[in-house]
Amino acid sequence: MEWILIIIGFGAFAYYRMRRAHEKAAEYAATGMARSPLYWSTAALTMTLLGLSLYMAHLGHDGPIPWPYWLIVVVLVIVILLLRRALKWRYPI
Repeated sequence: MEWILIIIGFGAFAYYRMRRAHEKAAEYAATGMARSPLYWSTAALTMTLLGLSLYMAHLGHDGPIPWPYWLIVVVLVIVILLLRRALKWRYPI
């Protein structure tokens, strides 16, 4: 019986997130932010950071993670934060 409540709760959460994502996408399209190279650069670098983090988690099972990977992660985080700030400055939503 409790698994039904879990499924209903998850479904309600997913519906809420999808509705909010649709509203944000419409907002970004209206301001022109969705076509901005800053937006797409930030998205691409965020996915790169996610991929690198998952790769580092995979490497962590075999031994220590080489230090250049940590340096790349720090640089990517700083660049992503700077690009987000530039987006907030350019498109104050």
